[in-house]
Amino acid sequence: MRRILLALLLLTGVAHARSEKTLAYQREPAWAASVRFLRVDAKMKVVEKDADAGYVLFEYVEEKKTFRGSLEVVEVVKSGRKAVRFVLTIEDRPSWVEIELLTKLERKLRAELGSPSPEPTPPPSKEPPKPDETKPEAPKDDGPPVSDTP
Repeated sequence: MRRILLALLLLTGVAHARSEKTLAYQREPAWAASVRFLRVDAKMKVVEKDADAGYVLFEYVEEKKTFRGSLEVVEVVKSGRKAVRFVLTIEDRPSWVEIELLTKLERKLRAELGSPSPEPTPPPSKEPPKPDETKPEAPKDDGPPVSDTP
């Protein structure tokens, strides 16, 4: 029994959660709104930030305990258009805490910047549609169909 307990203790590690969300906003206004969200709305202490590199280090306080966290704001191309990926990490906290903060951040962005732009519709194809070769043949007009059963 002691060996099993010892093995379990040695195999357990620190949980590293990382949550992310991609939204179709421009990077600069999204960056500013994200820092405001952390500092003002979430009332977190911002330890370090770098707008050019796109990261914020902050302290998350829960039940009188302080946890280190980071938010990365990365510009990406998704479906042929620019978008922003928000990557949130809070050490030693479950992922639902990060997801909850990302959801609140998304609400803040929608309130300040409006809804993200919808995905562009694909351009119509220039080629005429090809006839479908698997299309069944049209019925022959030999009169009404006749049933095998009376």
